[in-house]
Amino acid sequence: MRMPILSAIAFSLAVPLASFAQTYKYEPAAVTLQGKLLSAPGETSDGKKITFPALQLTNPITVQGDQETPTEKGVVLMHMVLDQKMMGTFKNLKGKSVSVTGAMFHSDNGNHQTNVLITPSVITPAK
Repeated sequence: MRMPILSAIAFSLAVPLASFAQTYKYEPAAVTLQGKLLSAPGETSDGKKITFPALQLTNPITVQGDQETPTEKGVVLMHMVLDQKMMGTFKNLKGKSVSVTGAMFHSDNGNHQTNVLITPSVITPAK
């Protein structure tokens, strides 16, 4: 009798978190996400090692695609596309937990380091 219960518990714990991920849409929809700012390792299309500004999400998300853009599941790291003002904010808050509001889009060239990117309009420290 114990084995079926333990098996059921083990199975329920093994279900990937991505199946419980909140779903968002690509631009023009504005989204607010929580995570930690970091400089992530990447590589240019010619193989040069780089770092890029990134948001490591607190929880995985799904980004719903359409006829032209694929759906991405289990997204936990996003390349951030920053203007000069946002880069200053990023540098001041790097390593900290934040809330980021912006628009997401799908990678479309070799300079993009993740499948889903975000262009933030607001970055604030987490409460």
